[in-house]
Amino acid sequence: MAESSGREADGPRRDPVLSRRFVLAVAVNFCVAAIFYLLVTTMALYAIEVFRTDELIAGVVAGAFVVGSIVARLIGGKFLDVIGRRRTLLVCLAACVVLALAQIVAEQLWAVVILQGFMGIAFGAASNAVSAGAFSLIPASRRAEGVGYYGISTTLGAAAGPLLGTLLIAGFGYQALFLATAAWAVVGLVGALLLRLPERDLDDADRAALRSWGLWTFVDRRSFPVASLMIPTGIAFSGVLSFVNPYSVSATGAAVGGSYFALYAVVVFAARLFVGRIQDRFGDNAVVYPLFACLAAGTGVLAFGVDGWIPYVSAVLIAFGFGAMMPTAQSLAVGLAGPQRVALATSTFFLAADIGIGVGPVIDGAIAGWIGYPALYAVLSGVAVLGAVGYTLVHGRASARMHVTST
Repeated sequence: MAESSGREADGPRRDPVLSRRFVLAVAVNFCVAAIFYLLVTTMALYAIEVFRTDELIAGVVAGAFVVGSIVARLIGGKFLDVIGRRRTLLVCLAACVVLALAQIVAEQLWAVVILQGFMGIAFGAASNAVSAGAFSLIPASRRAEGVGYYGISTTLGAAAGPLLGTLLIAGFGYQALFLATAAWAVVGLVGALLLRLPERDLDDADRAALRSWGLWTFVDRRSFPVASLMIPTGIAFSGVLSFVNPYSVSATGAAVGGSYFALYAVVVFAARLFVGRIQDRFGDNAVVYPLFACLAAGTGVLAFGVDGWIPYVSAVLIAFGFGAMMPTAQSLAVGLAGPQRVALATSTFFLAADIGIGVGPVIDGAIAGWIGYPALYAVLSGVAVLGAVGYTLVHGRASARMHVTST
């Protein structure tokens, strides 16, 4: 009955991770992720080349998408289970098609920023919906492993989006970029039509929370401290995401984003096959601290240049430092929240990540315009170190005590 109606409790009832619905949700998320990476990695360069802006304004253009996503995460976590996960996913993917096509005819910079903001809202709500549904299908005993598998779709999107964007811009121009974005949204919409996401029936406590407008009705209290660590993590990653192409073009005359993110995706794909298992077996600290170290090293090495082998060493390190960190922290946040608050915890986690990735391009662009790209990446390496310190304060020490007690 639950399979046919699509409405079931948030707790998964089967031990296998790779059920048919879970695999289809992974496929839809790949399309959603490809939209994100296709646009966020190219819009700063688009602003610089087409509208002749400086790095600060280019950062605003790149960040508008993520700011829209932040709005969707904040509101969507509260109302997702009211509206319905499947309905939200379908409406938002259809909106992505329309908004992507509208950008082809947008000739003013302010119009591009507004369209990017609305595209971010549609992306954020769609991502919330498919992620909350997919996580409800993962057995609790294999949560980190299942989230890692789910994250592979984001990894593939991180490879396909920047690589396709670089090729399309070089061969056909920016209109082809927006057509490709619409095409990804159409493919995702077709997949969503075939997908019956698990929905959650609201209880009296949920209905009471809907009538309240306090902070903790929008943000999950238990997962927020860990989720908030994605803000410095996202700021560090956004410096690579939005500015590795402008950096390489200014230094060498060629954009390295396509090959950079292709290698990044290959390494993340491999890492997510085993990092979740290590986390399930040895605890959170066994993976989180090494991943923060990789993030600091991956951004720091770019301070030495962006030619030769340097960007590829950075890509490998960032693949662990951010690509593997996402499902690791996500699994931890969802686990802290509990099965009845999966949707809100998912929204809280992505809200924090989007804040980091959204404000990051503006901050990074200002720093790059002031002291240059090499110094920017040195600063971002320090931001990653601060993230590790924050983790120690909000969870690392408690996790170490729990692991010692359990052994």
